[in-house]
Order: sequence, then structure tokens, then C-alpha cells
Amino acid sequence: MEKKVLVVDDEASLRRMVAFGLMQRGYDTELCENGMRGLQALEAYKKQNMPLDCAIVDIRLPDINGLKLLKTIKSNYPSVPVVIITGHKTGRAAEEAKAADGYLEKPFDMDDLAKLLEKIPKAEAQDAIAPQSLAGRSYSAYVLVTLDPAANRMDVYRKLNLAENMIFCDVLRGEDLMVLVQAESPEKVATVIDEQIKTVPGVTGVATLNVDTPVVADNVVDIIALVDKALGPDKAHLRNRFILSLFDFLDLLRVR
Repeated sequence: MEKKVLVVDDEASLRRMVAFGLMQRGYDTELCENGMRGLQALEAYKKQNMPLDCAIVDIRLPDINGLKLLKTIKSNYPSVPVVIITGHKTGRAAEEAKAADGYLEKPFDMDDLAKLLEKIPKAEAQDAIAPQSLAGRSYSAYVLVTLDPAANRMDVYRKLNLAENMIFCDVLRGEDLMVLVQAESPEKVATVIDEQIKTVPGVTGVATLNVDTPVVADNVVDIIALVDKALGPDKAHLRNRFILSLFDFLDLLRVR
């Protein structure tokens, strides 16, 4: 049976090189041009109880920082090994990339990648893996961020996108930003929102939607179910706003 590898990289030439090189070595590859596509593929494999032998992730992606994507995969898909591709030989990014199951520095050749993949144990279906302990569990929240009309939206976006615990951040239509926050406890999520979002100059308000698992597909039923489950009676008035904003948010990420 062929080994299945997910490749997440926005560089088309690198995706083609890796796909062709791995095909010659008996691997089947699924190619994704951005982090959101990668998360959609991971969720599909998990729902279908299909094994995935490895995810190869570039550290620089157009929508999600590769190191943040690494943390998300490790939190939500712990049975999937991750190989990080980095152009940084030194510095903090290079050190953090070592937290992956393997990492390669650009430029690399296919023999380097093949040797690395051979060291990774054979994958099992994701549902066959024991669930994470409470100590290793992560908690997520979507945060709708309202800005002062006079604020520079791109400045606020850059500050939030670079902050710790922010998985995604994107500009929606109107004056809103949508942020996906992930941390090790509900209290930590609340602290991140209070200290890293509310304090940013130009932010005038936030609305929070706490979720068990972030939605990564623009399916009407999934999004409505997620919102209805997460919203309490005190936030019922935000239902339509969150549903429409999530569609907008996922649509922006999907078309990149």
C-alpha cells in the first residue's frame, strides 16, 4: 500500500518537484497551496478514518504561519508526523522548526526528503489513536474584532497576525477582523483576548465564539451547527453575525 503524504507549500514548482520525486519512490501525495487547504485535507482524512503518513509544511505560507500550522496539527491531529521546510538556518524560526518530527533547510534534494520520511513510523488511521489527554488538549475561539473607522486596519492585522496563539487573522468586509485563537486552556484563551487583542490600538470591541474544534470547511450545516453549539443565551443576538462572518472568513482563505 502506498504511503500518503500531504504537501503544504505555496510554491508551485516545489510542490511539483516533491510530488514527482515522492511518486518515483512509491508515495502518493496530496498537494495544498496554503494552510487552510492543508487543514481541510487533514480534517477530511480524520473524518474518513484514513491514515496519513506525514504532512510536509513550508514555514512561509500566504495565510498561516507554518510554525503556527505545526502547533495546530500537533494539537488537533497528534498522530500525523510533520516535516517543516525552512529557508532559515539560524534564529528563532529554525529552532522552533526543530519541534517538528523532522525539518529540511532549503535548498534540499529528494534524497534528503526520502531519507527523512523513511525514519518516520508507519501511520495509523487517526481515529485509532488514543485521544489526547486533558493536559495536552487545546482550546479555540473565533474572535470578531471591531475597529475604529479611523484605525489603520492593516497595522492592526499585522500586529494580531504576528502575536502568539493567533492561528489565523484576516480582514473581513466592513470594519471587522476575524481571528482564530488557540491555547492550552479556556483561561489562557481569555487572557490572550484580553491582553493581545483588546489592547491593540484601534480595536473598539470583540465578540468571542468558543469552539471545541475549529471549522475548516465552508459547509452550511457545519458552520451553523458550530455556532449554535458554541453560543450561549447571552450571545444569541450574535448568531447571524458569526455565521456570515465565518463564511466570509473561510471564503477569503479558500480562494488564496
